[in-house]
Amino acid sequence: MSATRYFVRNAIASVVLLLPLIGCSSLLPKSEPQQIITSQVHVDADPAWPKVGWQLTVAQPTAADILDSRRMAVIPSPGRIEVYKGVSWEDTVPNIVQDTVVQAFEDSGKILAVGRQTAGLRTDYLLLLELRDDQAVYRTPSAPPEVVLVVNAKLIDYTTSRAVASHTFRETVPASGTAVPAVAQAFDSALGAFVHELVGWTLASGQQAKTEAAKSASKH
Repeated sequence: MSATRYFVRNAIASVVLLLPLIGCSSLLPKSEPQQIITSQVHVDADPAWPKVGWQLTVAQPTAADILDSRRMAVIPSPGRIEVYKGVSWEDTVPNIVQDTVVQAFEDSGKILAVGRQTAGLRTDYLLLLELRDDQAVYRTPSAPPEVVLVVNAKLIDYTTSRAVASHTFRETVPASGTAVPAVAQAFDSALGAFVHELVGWTLASGQQAKTEAAKSASKH
């Protein structure tokens, strides 16, 4: 057999072997394109908030599995929980909440120091957050959804491990439309409103607890 005939025969065989693989590759599921949404929340400080001389640690919020992810949760009809396909936040929802809370305290200029629980800050209070709801809810199929955010907060005296205050925050913000950018903006608005209330509540509750503890100590 000549070298030319040998080369042609092997080239044809290679093409024949590749054809089934090419056909199969077209049947494989394609990766879902992801649109990454960046949370855009800025919380303005309230001049009425008390300025305090103590330090605060913010724990990472706890959440159910559907909320402890990067996905944007939606309830299209009662009893059904889904996520927006092809869309994700730049980080997990609990991390976004924690980052926003810490930044709001830092930017307020009302507290001596604040940090995440992993930062090793020597703290006076520990802020525990439980993310109970953070979903776009369709009340009617024809109208845009509204974002419902529910978070329980507990302020813990770090020295005694005693809860000095507890409160459940609820925010409801209607989206301006059904498109993802409009829904994401509603999520941001709900988060911003919640964090604004949380910061004021934490500063006032912690300061009240410090005042009461000082009064109690002076009597003994």
